[in-house]
Amino acid sequence: MVPVLHQRARVDRGGPVSELGAAFLEFVDRVHAAHGYETDFWRLAASLDIPVAPGPFSSTVSLPRTVITLEEGVYRSERTFVKMHEVSHALLRDSGIETELRWQADSPEDFRAQVEAYCNYGAAQLQMPGPLLDEALRRYGVSPGAVLHLAEVSRTSLPVAMRRLVYGRLEPDAHRAAFVTQRSYVRDVASANIALDFGVGTRIPEIALRRQDARLRRVPREYGTGLTLGTVAW
Repeated sequence: MVPVLHQRARVDRGGPVSELGAAFLEFVDRVHAAHGYETDFWRLAASLDIPVAPGPFSSTVSLPRTVITLEEGVYRSERTFVKMHEVSHALLRDSGIETELRWQADSPEDFRAQVEAYCNYGAAQLQMPGPLLDEALRRYGVSPGAVLHLAEVSRTSLPVAMRRLVYGRLEPDAHRAAFVTQRSYVRDVASANIALDFGVGTRIPEIALRRQDARLRRVPREYGTGLTLGTVAW
């Protein structure tokens, strides 16, 4: 379906800011670009020549041809994250990076966790491809406005859009972080090259005082009540 990416150099464990994670996202971008950055799952699957069928659960298998099955509710849903996650499984295998993850994993459980994390990042990139991210960065910079723009245009969740902004188009010397608070508690955090002094569940009565370098914005009620989105970047 797609060419194999040969990557047997030193790799770092972890998410998309690792060498291996960056290589996977680059591979996803290259394949996606070859298919016109299609964000409609059904058209993208057809372009990739991947059959899709309803099944008892969502999965991607090789028989040896790649086939995606989707749980009935997911199959009929307009939401695309789970569907794109399954496409990412195919790309992770075809890139050769799944083999690298198996080679470096400490256990089968660790391997499965790494694969699922990589496919989540790949799914976000397929939902919000490079041109869309570039547009958001041009218009809003690394800011809450960019996260909301990505979420609105791609019809995805704040956590997914937030991570796409933090990890996408990330230069080695860039520092980015994003977080969501609900009233006085931190609900979600994503960071790259920034060690924040709080995490999920931390109580922070006034986030503007805790992170004076953060850009903050109230989140529209359609995403939840009492939410504040923040970004930090340099």
